[in-house]
Amino acid sequence: MRRWHFYLMGAIATIWGILSLAEYTMVSYGLQAGWLDMYPPQQLEWLATLPGWVHGVWGAHATLALVGALCLVAHVRAAVWMLGLSWVGIVVLALWSHVFAAPPLWSISGGMLSVGVTLLVVALSGLIWLYARGEKRHGDML
Repeated sequence: MRRWHFYLMGAIATIWGILSLAEYTMVSYGLQAGWLDMYPPQQLEWLATLPGWVHGVWGAHATLALVGALCLVAHVRAAVWMLGLSWVGIVVLALWSHVFAAPPLWSISGGMLSVGVTLLVVALSGLIWLYARGEKRHGDML
């Protein structure tokens, strides 16, 4: 019998993966739907001019977040490395967007609020990965 928190974390991880992939897809195709309608015009313009490598890292992060979450729900050990690589990807994106990008994301989208949201996103991704590692160590994954 699985513990109740496994189902809760599986649901959170899956929803997180779906939202990550949905946002990446909307930005990649220039769609202004859903929560992108709430972004300021300067941020939408900034997102439209992202370098190719950023799209690659973002796409890998989003895909690994969703596939890793589905593997977590299916009790597959590969979830650990997928979610770990997804976390590394989001850390790289956060550092680039707030420190190395010109202009940095925080300067065009809400200042410290933007930095806070980014830190929460990185933390959530990291916690999902740590949970998967714990489940693997506990022996609940195939």
